Amino acid sequence: MYYIIASHGTYAQACKSSCEMITGAAPSFVDFAFTEDMTKETVEKKYEEILAEKGADDCAAIIVDLPGGTPYNAAMRIVAEHKNIQLVPGLCQQLLVLLNSGESLGDAVAQTGQIFTGISVKGENKVKANVPKEPVEKNGIVNFRLDERLIHGQVATYWTRTLQADRIIIADDDIIKDEIGMSALKAAVPSGVHLSVLTVDNAAKRLNEGRYSGQRVFLIVNKTKTICRLLDNGLKVKEVNIGNMGEKEGRKQIKKSVYCTPEEIADIESVEKNGVQVYAQMVPNDEKKTFRSYLN
Repeated sequence: MYYIIASHGTYAQACKSSCEMITGAAPSFVDFAFTEDMTKETVEKKYEEILAEKGADDCAAIIVDLPGGTPYNAAMRIVAEHKNIQLVPGLCQQLLVLLNSGESLGDAVAQTGQIFTGISVKGENKVKANVPKEPVEKNGIVNFRLDERLIHGQVATYWTRTLQADRIIIADDDIIKDEIGMSALKAAVPSGVHLSVLTVDNAAKRLNEGRYSGQRVFLIVNKTKTICRLLDNGLKVKEVNIGNMGEKEGRKQIKKSVYCTPEEIADIESVEKNGVQVYAQMVPNDEKKTFRSYLN
């Protein structure tokens, strides 16, 4: 029996190393580091490679650092296909020490107070934070972001809090047909924040009608074509943030965490020609620079 432990950066490896200082060798933990240039599909492939090498039937769980992060979202599909594998967010040294000391997964999770889940996540009462809010446009949009990972760790914990968003809208025609993808989005949305997953046309219609007037809407898409379609449908925005586009065949690196094909660059340039400023900013405390400045 073994566990896959995955995290943003080398945290999983560090947890395993710290665990081994206390409990000795920990061969039952297979660690994996997720980096900014990876896509969700890359992580899924890595999980599949580990399972093929080590045996899927012998894997007890995938333990990840954050609920809603890319390692977690990628694992959703894996555990849906392999019913014997559990998905546990909340990777920490204590959890590994308990497991390597012979505790069962359920008992170890209970002792560390983590959420223990298979494919579903227990619901939580969502309470809106009482924070001051600046007035917004009629459509309610406070940020329009392209992020191929949609809702993940940075979006769920950092961007949403910084923007004081009370609604996340995902505009995409494919995700609403993907049961596992929808489950991942629902699990990843922060407590106190509403989630709307809409087709591109329906998202534009609802936003244009002012359905979310008075709310603070964080609009997220995962394709440059979607940005163009929303604007073609009359959506009014002042700017668009290109946050994350992973490394894939046919793409070249524009900046850290952003890779584009010539066609995607052409889409972004057409957005600029429509009078919408396009900038690239991975996290809120990064410098906000125009997308074009990275092309020169």
